[in-house]
Amino acid sequence: MKKIFILLSIIVLTTGCSMYNVVRIDNKNIDDIVDLVLKGKKKHENVSLDGYAYYLPKGFSLYEKTETNSILYYNKSRVYLYVDVVSYYHRVTNVDFEVSNDSYYSKKLDTNGLDGYLEITKLDSKYFVEYMYNYSKIEAVVNEADLKSAIADFSTILRSVTYKDTILATLIGENVLDYNEEVFNIFRPKREDGNFLLYDESYEEDNNTNNVVEEDQLPIDEEIE
Repeated sequence: MKKIFILLSIIVLTTGCSMYNVVRIDNKNIDDIVDLVLKGKKKHENVSLDGYAYYLPKGFSLYEKTETNSILYYNKSRVYLYVDVVSYYHRVTNVDFEVSNDSYYSKKLDTNGLDGYLEITKLDSKYFVEYMYNYSKIEAVVNEADLKSAIADFSTILRSVTYKDTILATLIGENVLDYNEEVFNIFRPKREDGNFLLYDESYEEDNNTNNVVEEDQLPIDEEIE
């Protein structure tokens, strides 16, 4: 009996945190999840790119990357991460977000001294998520059953984005980055351009994962120790 008790104690100690997180998310609404993660401890980055780095949670895979964008995989669907290093470098703060009463969820964010917004639009049986925070933005289409866990993970990624000021000074000063604010503006949700429902089919499920790199198998030059 004593051995069984000790074994159960070990299981609780080694798995208790993850079990608690699952229960906590299931019992929280989206407001609470966002607030909990954004105000929580910042995750240590495990993906490093020119000018910035971020943390990729378990269950996510890195599919493709450029200087300012990453395509991730989550539950066989693509997740788009945009990072506006130019606006960060110049400390631009032009988040002029108006809450939409027609959306499933729509809220302006102001946490840790950073502005942003989260807007979720219902698309048949799925949800189109636009989540902007910390000079970066995630767009994805997720299933209803995954919505809360996805919001928690997206919050973790955006919260973790860390900028490398010295490198950015060189890149932006020498115009190395190909940046055009008129092409994509992370400070404005797509509905304000009248095309928030016209998402690309690549948001949908994709079984071709040959190029996917799991977060724990990233090359050395893409990791931060």
